[in-house]
Amino acid sequence: MSTSDPSHLFGQNQQNQHKLIQHSEDETLYEFPFQDASLRVDSSHHQAPTEDCNQILPCSPDSTGDISESELREFIFQHGRYFDSYLATEPGRLSFWSRGRRGLISYKRWRKHVIIGGGLIAPEHHKPQLVTEFLEYARQNRLSVAFHNIGEEDLSFFQDFQFQITKWGEDPMIDLESCTWQGKEFEWVRRQTNYCLRQGVTACEVRPDQLHPVQWLETISEVIQVANESLTRKPQKKTMQFFEGRIDNHDLGLRRLFIARRQGRIEGFVICNPILNGTGWATELYRHRLDSVKGTMAFLIHHVLQQLKQEGVQKAGLCLDLGRDCHPLPGDSFLVRQGLVFAEKHLTSIFDFTGLRHFKSRFRPQYEKRFACVYPKVTIGSLLAFASTTGVLDLHYGRFARNLYDQLRKRTLRKNLTQGKKSGPVLKCEQSGEINRKFKRSA
Repeated sequence: MSTSDPSHLFGQNQQNQHKLIQHSEDETLYEFPFQDASLRVDSSHHQAPTEDCNQILPCSPDSTGDISESELREFIFQHGRYFDSYLATEPGRLSFWSRGRRGLISYKRWRKHVIIGGGLIAPEHHKPQLVTEFLEYARQNRLSVAFHNIGEEDLSFFQDFQFQITKWGEDPMIDLESCTWQGKEFEWVRRQTNYCLRQGVTACEVRPDQLHPVQWLETISEVIQVANESLTRKPQKKTMQFFEGRIDNHDLGLRRLFIARRQGRIEGFVICNPILNGTGWATELYRHRLDSVKGTMAFLIHHVLQQLKQEGVQKAGLCLDLGRDCHPLPGDSFLVRQGLVFAEKHLTSIFDFTGLRHFKSRFRPQYEKRFACVYPKVTIGSLLAFASTTGVLDLHYGRFARNLYDQLRKRTLRKNLTQGKKSGPVLKCEQSGEINRKFKRSA
């Protein structure tokens, strides 16, 4: 059996589970096998869903006062593993710190449901204790816990506590050390780049420390304008929350901003989030104007990846390919798995699975599996919590109807879009470029 398949771990004996000893309704004793001293927690604490971000929960006796914004950024920069880890710095997030502030979990609450993004932000050796402390807090307050975008390397921490684990999608990653951008497999990318260059499009990184404050403010204002213009083609009333970054109410911080310009006007932008101390970066947020030069986003992302490679960055991510290859796992959630299958077939007018998958596949990434880990199990309530937290179903029905009409009108072309199953050989229909000339890009 392949070691990359996590299903062989699901039947293992859960001998490493940690015990919760109940003393009364008001007090619980937590026994951690990682340390000598036990920790008592006042279980009468109930966190309000509207509390401000970076709250220190009372499970950590030496975590008094708020951590500074710069310390939070540096900690996440060093230990964040996933594309959405750095989003823990955004306003409105809640933070759970383990003892000694050695580990962080970033989340939001909807009633009795906790939605977590960014994974376990901690050194590897501390992750078991971080899961232990957070799960005991959740049990104490009768909370349902849902981690999203968890990689295979972290699954064992959740299997030990009998989380319900479901394949969630895959993260397209590009190995920059071996990528040359040569050959037929990258022909489409080079063609978009060459066309944009002929049209006078340029690309560069902009940083606040390299611009006058007035220039930076003007740049950010125009970037926000581009983002708002791009939103008018999406069916949601506003930008999706939690799993997508913000630029309007969130300082750039340690993120990186790349822009494409033509005749002085910003045509599109890419914001990259750091992964594992800057050894990797994820193109977490990218937008373009409705009348931008065709191929602008492919050109700009190509530029970003080339610059990262020159800097010695090891890998770059294109963000989650939701629902990709969601095969059954022992004990997984039928609701999530079949819900993703249904959405991918019938709800592309709400979230364009097909268009985004096709676009990302053109960069020939390698795919890393991602999972949703829920305790105790997925329910209708936890699905409603996800929808409410992300705002994916908060629709502008006029735009939704327009998207539905456009996709029905182009359904024949869309059937020919690649499903991203391969990262090597180029399909015949892709070589011709005919689909890309007819199909209006979704990215």
